[in-house]
Amino acid sequence: GLRHLPSHHLLLAAMLTGDFRLPSLSASPVGSPTPAASKSTRDLWNAKAKARQGIESVCYDLNESEQYIAYVKSFAGMPGKLKGGFRWLYLCLVGIGAGSVAVGIAFLLKCVNRLKFDTQDAMFDAGHGLFARYLAWIGTCLLLSAVAGALVCYVEPLAAGSGIPEIKCILNGIDLPNVLLLRTLVCKACGIICSVGAGLPCGKEGPMIHSGAIVAAQATKARAGPVIGPYQVNTESRDFVAAGAAAGVAAAFGAPIGGVLFAVEEGASHMNPTILVRTFVCASMAALTVRFFAGPMDGTTEWGTLGTDVPVEFGRFEARRYKFLELPVFALMGMCGGLCGALFNGINTRLSKWRMRNVGPRGHLRYVEVLFVTLSIVSFNFFAPLIRGGSTKISSFCPAQKLFVDVGGEAIRELLHGEEHIDQGMLLFFALIHYVQTVWTYGLGVPSGLFVPSLLGGAAFGRIMGQLMQGFELVATSPGLYALIGATAMLSGMARITISLAVILMETTGEAEWGIPIFLTVMAAKWTGDLFNKGIYDI
Repeated sequence: GLRHLPSHHLLLAAMLTGDFRLPSLSASPVGSPTPAASKSTRDLWNAKAKARQGIESVCYDLNESEQYIAYVKSFAGMPGKLKGGFRWLYLCLVGIGAGSVAVGIAFLLKCVNRLKFDTQDAMFDAGHGLFARYLAWIGTCLLLSAVAGALVCYVEPLAAGSGIPEIKCILNGIDLPNVLLLRTLVCKACGIICSVGAGLPCGKEGPMIHSGAIVAAQATKARAGPVIGPYQVNTESRDFVAAGAAAGVAAAFGAPIGGVLFAVEEGASHMNPTILVRTFVCASMAALTVRFFAGPMDGTTEWGTLGTDVPVEFGRFEARRYKFLELPVFALMGMCGGLCGALFNGINTRLSKWRMRNVGPRGHLRYVEVLFVTLSIVSFNFFAPLIRGGSTKISSFCPAQKLFVDVGGEAIRELLHGEEHIDQGMLLFFALIHYVQTVWTYGLGVPSGLFVPSLLGGAAFGRIMGQLMQGFELVATSPGLYALIGATAMLSGMARITISLAVILMETTGEAEWGIPIFLTVMAAKWTGDLFNKGIYDI
């Protein structure tokens, strides 16, 4: 029943079959070609037919066979109550599990980065030259990327990328083997720590969503007391995976409502009020777990104090006002974000197809590509801040210089809340370079997300706009709000996420006052980007 699969599902099928040397998959064949068709048409149809052989569909329709009706009737009375009660228990445990994975990833990543920066400062204080410090920096980053690449290229290829497209396929009836295995979870979690720690423009949020879905998939194997396997029915398993994905978003951003809306908007086309409540409970438990552990483990709050510390948190704005005449400016920024996102998606799609034809899903060639890209990007970002001059000690860099070496979340907070004027030339230089590097990295053979890299690049462009606008009478807010609008526009332009993105950003900033500017921006970005291509998760 998969004769008419869209092209992005066929790309996943190519990954599963191991045959990435396929022609363009831009159109789906409708039946076999006629004898008069050209050789290229027949070859294209045969390639797609081969790709479809590697996947199966999942039936989520209600089964009305006598056996299934008897199975449902067997849950009348106490077995049904046990099934319902244990379902709530497992949903809570899934939320706790997804939150724990997110806390572990964030904590270990902070330890890795703290070690990198402390080593650089110690070498500078000990009198080591710039080249020696570069060798230590690039050596550490290459080691980390080597681990991340090995986990994908030699252990589990489906641990690459964010995992969001794969989860969307599973929730909509495509059975993808290995996506929800514990092995994939281990490779994903360990790999994202290494790829982000290596200095690649990757985000940890997408992999957290994938990790939450895997935790939920494992929970479906549990018993409901004496009842064996009640959650392995296709519809039950699907609902657990949707709740796990929402819990992953909630764990990454501390945004349970945004997590539920993300599951509705991007993944689950089967949502109803009952499933919605279950998903919200799971996401809330994930957010609670993150807020309970993140602050004390980082040393910012005492145990038992639930603060604002989450893996991705952008801080609160002091000024909460803007003028009506600024709304057209926000809409224009949204349109620019849509154009940049459409360009990103178009270039990255061509690059991904080239990789599929010439590099493959696993093996030595893909592994070498990981090391080469890491060497190129990290080396450039190490020396780029020195163009401005000044001290070569990383801890003494100005805000514009730190953008090249800081981890995404810290850099975004500086752009949103930094009161110091950031050098416009360096800011534009960083924004352009970061955009190119993100295009190059996304689709590489390492676990990687797109949320924070796109938010960081958009925030840099928005900060430039905000600083240019200061002094005009129509401007009533700080450059930080323009950075927030720019970040919103860029991510919405790439992924075409609207409602869930708006709510996630309001939850991570704690500012409902920015609802109208954010809503206006995401819609302008989506409508503009849709004129050219689809979102990055749907191509």
